[in-house]
Amino acid sequence: MDSNNKTDLEIICAANKEMLDYFNSRFLEKLEDIQELKTQSFEIDVKIEELEKTKDIYAFKSNSRKSIFTPNTNDDSDNVRGQIIDQQIEELRQIQEGLGTKLRSKEIKLNALKRRLNSLNQAQDALKRVSPEALNSSYSEDEEGFEFIETDTSNRSHISHGHSILMQDAFDKAYLTTLIDRNIKNNLLGLTNKLELLTYLLGTDISRAKLTLKEIISSSKDIAASVDDIAARLNKSIDSGKPLWSQVDEFIMLRREQYPEYLIEADVDCSDYELNVHPVFIINTLVLLDIFFDNIFKHSNANNIVFKLSITPNLIECEISDNGIGISDNYLNTSPWYSSLHKAHEIIYLLGGNIRINGDITTGTYVRFDFPIQFNS
Repeated sequence: MDSNNKTDLEIICAANKEMLDYFNSRFLEKLEDIQELKTQSFEIDVKIEELEKTKDIYAFKSNSRKSIFTPNTNDDSDNVRGQIIDQQIEELRQIQEGLGTKLRSKEIKLNALKRRLNSLNQAQDALKRVSPEALNSSYSEDEEGFEFIETDTSNRSHISHGHSILMQDAFDKAYLTTLIDRNIKNNLLGLTNKLELLTYLLGTDISRAKLTLKEIISSSKDIAASVDDIAARLNKSIDSGKPLWSQVDEFIMLRREQYPEYLIEADVDCSDYELNVHPVFIINTLVLLDIFFDNIFKHSNANNIVFKLSITPNLIECEISDNGIGISDNYLNTSPWYSSLHKAHEIIYLLGGNIRINGDITTGTYVRFDFPIQFNS
């Protein structure tokens, strides 16, 4: 190949890289917009559900007053409140319909960008076959095209990983905000409404008042449980000062108490029980275990789990297997980007580790991951 042809190839490679960078950027922008719209739609669903519950309380108050022996003094007020809530629900549904229209439009544009990116990725592969030297002169190792069909995270670019990590972090924050709004704020509002109802019932219907009081107590417990759940999601329950092996033992004991229907066989091997593991590895090991065990409990239909963890001065190795229905080889492409398994892949990528997940209906699911660790002196 003469120098002129090589120069031409370099020009083509550079142009292809520029187009890939441009469409990658556009694709990620559209993807962020779509996820934001989906989050907004989910939050509106929650608000509509809570408004309908609140409306039911006012409807009960109005109906309970319909007695020939009781003056009908506050029915009009409650009816007005009910009408206001109906109007709020209707407005939210209109907003949600508008979000759905925007979402469909953006998904069409996203698919168009995806087709272009696939074509550019194919062109990149073709250029690599024609002249790897020309391709390498235009692409650095960290500037690969955006890949859509892949199960090996090591083939993805740092930019793609960085985007996934940031998006998952943003989703986690939005989800926690939604939990606070739905499980705490709205429950407190419902509690206030029930207290108003209780005040009225204490003078008119003692039996119903006792029932409402039980509901209030139950709601208070639900709120306390929600606070505990959100605190756990924020990793407040992880004590990074305790040895890793000890916390893993506690993790297994707690899961056995929570899920007695599962036989959990555990083997935690630590080469030196005095090893001081850096908190970042303690926290992320427990987060990863929570992800994989939670997936088994929710999706596997298993009843037996075999768990092995090895801690050495240089490496953490873990194996988890179950006797459930297995997992699709294509799980990364079929599950949503914010799923816990995607998050596990990104955590292990950040830790510089390796992960393998496979299985079928006869063998169940097998998970193996490892990553290097550092210790404080």
